[in-house]
Amino acid sequence: MDQKYTRSSVVIIEAGAGWPVWITEYQRRAPNAAVVAQSATDPIDAFRERVVRRVGEIAMQHNALHVGILVCGDDQGPARRAVRREMCRAIVNSLDSTGDFVLAANEDCDARFKHELMELVGELAEERAGSHINVRVRFSTSKSGTMPSVVPVSYEQPREAAGNE
Repeated sequence: MDQKYTRSSVVIIEAGAGWPVWITEYQRRAPNAAVVAQSATDPIDAFRERVVRRVGEIAMQHNALHVGILVCGDDQGPARRAVRREMCRAIVNSLDSTGDFVLAANEDCDARFKHELMELVGELAEERAGSHINVRVRFSTSKSGTMPSVVPVSYEQPREAAGNE
């Protein structure tokens, strides 16, 4: 079997964040995808625990994680910042030696938040120094795509075929 089809990815979406259209490119490279999304009513600590647990499960199931993406919402408070760091570290530490990690936010977020995310990406890259993982930050438009899914199609049997049964 082609090794590409055994590669795993995880997409973490914080409350208030959209689904950037570029995520599908990463999922093509690692099609065994899991998504963990935080609802507006989901407590931040429960979300963190769910993310860390799911990342660990994926890494164990596939021996390593190949692609990890965290899409940030607008919350920039100290509690969110601490949880975000912990989730990022869990993802980056589960990546295989040539994995990809992307920390993403809307391009219209304020400059201070952009600097904070770039600083976090720098810390994460330093922690995995010597490996060949890619750690990136990406600021994209606030336009969101939709998560790829199967669209149900009604099936109508042709009248001639229905009468022949």
